[in-house]
Amino acid sequence: MTEPLGPQPLEALLDVALEAAGADEVEAIARRRWGGLCRFARSAIHQHVDGDDTTISVRVAVGGRVGTAVTNVVSPEGVAAAAATAVTRARLTPPDPSWPGVAPAGPLPRLGDRFDVATADAGPERRAKAAAALVGRLRPGQEAAGAVSTAASEVAVATTAGARHHALTTRAALTTVVMGPGGESGHSEDAAIALDGLDPAGVGEEAADTCARAADPGDVEPGVEEVVLGPSAVMTLMEWLALTAFSAKAQQEGRSPFSERMGEAVASDVVTIADDPLADGVIGLPFDDEGTPCSRVDLITKGVATGVVHDRATAAAAGVAPTGHGLPAPNPWGPLARHLVFEPGGTSTEELVAGVERGLYVTRFWYTRAVNPKQTRVTGMTRDGTFRIEGGRLGRPVRNLRYNESILDALASCDGVAAALRTCSDELGDTRVPAVRLRRFSFTAVSDH
Repeated sequence: MTEPLGPQPLEALLDVALEAAGADEVEAIARRRWGGLCRFARSAIHQHVDGDDTTISVRVAVGGRVGTAVTNVVSPEGVAAAAATAVTRARLTPPDPSWPGVAPAGPLPRLGDRFDVATADAGPERRAKAAAALVGRLRPGQEAAGAVSTAASEVAVATTAGARHHALTTRAALTTVVMGPGGESGHSEDAAIALDGLDPAGVGEEAADTCARAADPGDVEPGVEEVVLGPSAVMTLMEWLALTAFSAKAQQEGRSPFSERMGEAVASDVVTIADDPLADGVIGLPFDDEGTPCSRVDLITKGVATGVVHDRATAAAAGVAPTGHGLPAPNPWGPLARHLVFEPGGTSTEELVAGVERGLYVTRFWYTRAVNPKQTRVTGMTRDGTFRIEGGRLGRPVRNLRYNESILDALASCDGVAAALRTCSDELGDTRVPAVRLRRFSFTAVSDH
């Protein structure tokens, strides 16, 4: 059994950093992450990976000059050396006029128990069992590739301004692409706080069914279509909004579409998106990588742009309180919305489809890239299950398409949001999203893939 290190040993290490000679302010953060990954391809497990790593990050301010150092030498000597290095680097760095100071003491939000002991202790056998349950739902001739992961995190933070926090969290996730004998494919995924909160057989069933229906795709002409987007496709759009619209730094630098549109309608009135660390099903810690407690931020409320997320630097520049969305130092990116929740509607995905006379159902996007961040215009391709909708019914599969669309323009045409939320994952983290119906979405070319 893998035991957490506990708050007292970690705080003792962080106290060494807080005593760094020559520093006016100190922020010290201990991060431990352990867990494992089971990868499978062609329906067979080909790799198990396990890891357990602890790092101590020290950021100091010396007369307005800021330096950072990180070590994985988890001992008083290692932390003292890292703190001394951070002081040396600060003295060699130009003054930072935007330095907001380290986080003060503050109460943490009540998130409930986000640490599952069984998930933290899960070994290769449990992850392999989940993979087997997924693969067991395949049809004849199908093969699956993907991964099952379990992870536990323990984080402690201390600052010379009085912040002292410690928290534990776990995360389990699985994702798969099922391939058919004709090259057709289907995708499904899920993530949760606990491994027992996942349904590997259900994920396998969904991907296998999508793959079976995707065989022998027909031709399709690019153009503007009505679409129903599955949760994985919606997740991609939400994460690009996190990068282009929801950051206070992007807003302050004039790069965000919210820079001139705060308080205005940017989507239809059925669209409400928040960054909400308190929401059910959200995975994560109650404080950010600067030691600031996390709080809910309403980003789009009934279609109106209502907020952006802040770290300590952007909050100081705006004269507001930080929202707990800072990233690890050194951080050139600014704050990031990492607990996105697209508020559910009151209908089913089948009812969304039933409301489309002629359009497309998109399971997933891939290789999405920004074209014009301020317009939230992105381009990418459909993948792993794209189907024609005719007469309110899901019909034949079609070839994949390239799209080029403004996310906010597309959301302005949204008239339906499903009631069920799913946790979907990408490079930025986990997002709670439903299926949605958009009355216009622009496809520009047919893909060869």
